[in-house]
Amino acid sequence: AQPPNQKNNNMEEKEISPQESLVIIKTMINKTQRQFNDDSFYYMMWGWLVFVASIIHFVLIQVEVQQAYYVWFLMPIGGVVSALYGMKANKKEKIKTHLNTSMSYLWCAMVVSMMLVIFMGARLNQNTYPILILIYGIGTFVSGGLLSFRPLIIGGAICFVLSISSFFVIFEYQLLFIATAMLVSYIIPGHLLKAKFKN
Repeated sequence: AQPPNQKNNNMEEKEISPQESLVIIKTMINKTQRQFNDDSFYYMMWGWLVFVASIIHFVLIQVEVQQAYYVWFLMPIGGVVSALYGMKANKKEKIKTHLNTSMSYLWCAMVVSMMLVIFMGARLNQNTYPILILIYGIGTFVSGGLLSFRPLIIGGAICFVLSISSFFVIFEYQLLFIATAMLVSYIIPGHLLKAKFKN
């Protein structure tokens, strides 16, 4: 008979087969996808909020309304709603995975980047929206890769094309580009992922 310590060492040294590794990875991704489904509220809310604000801003410019940019003061309302929703969601205990942590760091970096771009808007002038679209694309493209969720990857890739294209149009039409970016990178993927785990 083997001594107890030797048995424990053998158990600890047991190697995981490639098939078991794939199952573990798939389970982690599925858990993170489900958590993303729980958090899809943020994607859909911010997606629709920015989409609507962009369209309204564009229309107000067309009818020559002064200070049309005031429509963007809707954004702080979104911030308050997000904070309240986040406080409620944090009360629920969730198992943290490596993917959860990676997603948290990614979107923290995205938010900081967007705030810096907005803050530097006066210097960036008409480059502000193209850069924001690029940031949207990076966030959703990487998220899609981490989650193995194709709609996010496609949405992010489309944002890259929209970002490059928007550099060559005047400001008012950049608003339509940013609305399209939100539609393909936030709204549609958010609704699709929510539907995927509805049941």
